[in-house]
Amino acid sequence: MSEWPAIWLGVIAIAVAVMASVQVAAALAALKMAKRSAAVLEELRREIKPLVDKAHKVSDEAARVAALASSQMERVDRLLTSTADRIDETITVVQRTLVEPVRHGAAAFAAMRAALAAVRGWRSGHSRDEEEALFVG
Repeated sequence: MSEWPAIWLGVIAIAVAVMASVQVAAALAALKMAKRSAAVLEELRREIKPLVDKAHKVSDEAARVAALASSQMERVDRLLTSTADRIDETITVVQRTLVEPVRHGAAAFAAMRAALAAVRGWRSGHSRDEEEALFVG
């Protein structure tokens, strides 16, 4: 019976040695996978960096274009406002130049018609009075 404890001790030692070698192999595989992952991440970073730089350039250019468009819209707004003001001024000047003299002329013409009507009425009213005075009825 003295052989059995030595045999079991040998089996346990072999099992521990196999487990240790499996753990070392797993650790080496994990280390190899970590190195490969780091290499892939570095390559991905190198490939994505130009894309990110281009995206920054595009966004900077878009901001510049938006600022230019805003500036141009402000200029167009000022131009349209100035044009509208000048049109209003022109209409006012035309109205003063043409419409007001026509109104004054129409008023003068109406005054002349009223004066003529008054003269006609006075002449026709005076002759009727004379005719009525002469009429015996």
